Amino acid sequence: MLIWNILNKYNFKSKIYKDVNLSHYTSFKIGGKVDLFIIPYSWEELILILQILKENNIPTKVMGQGTNILAPDEGIKGAVIRLNQNLGKINFVDNSHLEVESGCLISKLISFMVEKNMGGLEFMMGIPGTIGGAVMGNAGAFRKAIGDFVEGVYVLNEHFEEMFLGKKELNFNYRSSNIPKDWIIKKVLLRLEEKPKEESLKEIKFFIKERSKKLPKYPSAGSVFKNPKEGPAGYFIDNLGFRGFRIGDAMVSYEHANTIINVGRARSKDVLEIINIIKDKVKEAYGIDLEPEIIIW
Repeated sequence: MLIWNILNKYNFKSKIYKDVNLSHYTSFKIGGKVDLFIIPYSWEELILILQILKENNIPTKVMGQGTNILAPDEGIKGAVIRLNQNLGKINFVDNSHLEVESGCLISKLISFMVEKNMGGLEFMMGIPGTIGGAVMGNAGAFRKAIGDFVEGVYVLNEHFEEMFLGKKELNFNYRSSNIPKDWIIKKVLLRLEEKPKEESLKEIKFFIKERSKKLPKYPSAGSVFKNPKEGPAGYFIDNLGFRGFRIGDAMVSYEHANTIINVGRARSKDVLEIINIIKDKVKEAYGIDLEPEIIIW
């Protein structure tokens, strides 16, 4: 592979692998092989790698922990870049502000927040994934969302130039933001509140308990559909008797009707077939167009 040889000439500290099975890097445990799988060591190396891939016309996708991605069975031509803890530093700005790099795990961010006697993001405890993915999709739970706490983001645009988008330039809606999908979030500026550690820990314990009631025991990508304005997607899916509905090893969870689980060796096509059947039946019964919350590659 020519691009492999080109990248290796630079002696990057970043990890560059060939023919990696994406099922090992998605919470769904689904997905075929990708030609190149890259874990950047630093932002400087990432930008250089992105430039090289672009110059050589290599299609490139970026992921965090892969907790809301459905990857195709046939795999992906090109490169997948995984942002992890190498690009996940947290900087304490003052008693109400943190700067967090996009590769930081949500769980790590919350632990850091609590130790600094800061609060506000307790509701996100138990949400898997990284802060970059959470902000891009305005992740949330319990009628709260991460976007409410974002003061600004540093991004790499389509030319891999760093830009800062302030609060007035950002628009967060339900499970979405106006940050272009082909941009990469580098760092997030969060405004939190001063809060005693004991108070935050009490809230976290409550949210973990509530979330555990809905968590399936098998691999999944969380909520499959966004909640429409008419109400929770799971309510309409459940009313149509879909819990336990199965195609191959993909099945609608008994714990939560808006979750599809992998009970063995589920394939992407099985999950997509269930998604399409549910969409059609909900449209037919309620006149509601369900929109996927998971990212379908």
